[in-house]
Amino acid sequence: MDNKNNLSKLQLRLCELKLEERRLNLEMKNLVNQNKTVDFFQAKQLSSSRQGVKTKIKSVESKIIPNIIA
Repeated sequence: MDNKNNLSKLQLRLCELKLEERRLNLEMKNLVNQNKTVDFFQAKQLSSSRQGVKTKIKSVESKIIPNIIA
């Protein structure tokens, strides 16, 4: 029972991270589409945030996958 609860928490966290990744991608796309001078610091922050979210997604997915196979 506890394993099921843990798995559902991981799945919820994965969904939250995917939404955050989508938001960051949209924000980056909007920066590029504005045809304005892009603030390098802001672009660097967005890029590092995207990389951090991708790393977290991989971590959560690696915890979920073995539970699905078993």
